[in-house]
Amino acid sequence: MLKKYYSSIIVIISLSFSLAGQTTAKKNDPYSNPVILKHYSVSELQQIEASDSVKFNSIIYYYTQSFIIEKVDCPTCEEELDINKFDISKYEYLRKKSERFTRHAEKYGVIITLLSIDELIYKLPIHIAN
Repeated sequence: MLKKYYSSIIVIISLSFSLAGQTTAKKNDPYSNPVILKHYSVSELQQIEASDSVKFNSIIYYYTQSFIIEKVDCPTCEEELDINKFDISKYEYLRKKSERFTRHAEKYGVIITLLSIDELIYKLPIHIAN
C-alpha cells in the first residue's frame, strides 16, 4: 500500500514538472509566444534568427526574462493576470538604468519588477540609448 502511495506521488510530481516545463517552453518559444507575435511576424522572426542571433536572443530575453512577476494573495482582485500574455513593452518607460523598478498591480494581484538596464543580459537598442 505504501509503495502504491509513493508511486502516485512520484507520478504527480513528474506531471507537475512536465506541465511547468511546457509553460516555460511555450513562453520562451518566440514562434508560439503571443506577446512576441504581437510585435513580430513569424517571417520577421525567422529572418532575424537567420541573420542576427544576438538580436533574436535579445527579443526573446526582453519579452520573457527582463522582468519578474510575483503573485500576491489578493482575494479582491478584479482578474488574474495571464503571465504568458504579459507585455513588458507597456511598462518599458518605467525601467531605470541602474536600479530595479517595482510596481504593485493591485488589479491583478501581482508585483511587477523590471530589471535595471545594467542587469539586462541582452539589450535592445532602446536600452543602449539610455
